[in-house]
Amino acid sequence: MIYGVKEVSKKMEMGRNFLYISLIAILMVASFSIPAYSQMSIREIRDDLIKRSDLADTLAVFSGSGYGKAQYVAPEGIIVVVYPLFSDEGVINQKNLDLFFSKIGEVFASTKYPANIMFNIYVDVGKESSLIVRFPAKAMYDFFKEKITRSDFLKQCEIWINGEKAVVEGDIIKVTGEEFKMNFKF
Repeated sequence: MIYGVKEVSKKMEMGRNFLYISLIAILMVASFSIPAYSQMSIREIRDDLIKRSDLADTLAVFSGSGYGKAQYVAPEGIIVVVYPLFSDEGVINQKNLDLFFSKIGEVFASTKYPANIMFNIYVDVGKESSLIVRFPAKAMYDFFKEKITRSDFLKQCEIWINGEKAVVEGDIIKVTGEEFKMNFKF
């Protein structure tokens, strides 16, 4: 079958139109599939954090009980400060560190904050101990939805124990002289 110039030109135009319509359809589907939480305003994030203020207290697992306070501060992200009720000699051990990470999931994994927001959690453990954990919300959501493993989540965390940056190897958090094998779930 031999086509003339007009027929070829018409078929090419139909092909281009099909391509444009397909591209527009793909973009529309992609825009509707973007989670609504990516559009959350600063005010909505702060209001949600106020509602979770009692839950943030549950992060004080190192010294028995304590308080937690969460705030959103742009551009740093969500800042959570946890401090003990008493200035007891709190310690960081494998059991309470594991419990701490599971409590993070209990408090925040069901949130709908933008995936690129950073969580910055600062914990006053006792008179001489402290813990800092930083991670992007997306890592927490992916772990909660079982899209990534615990070790993949931990690799995306920046962890400081007693002022020393921890090294993460698989499910193990290491600092000088100590190793913590993590087994937490959200």
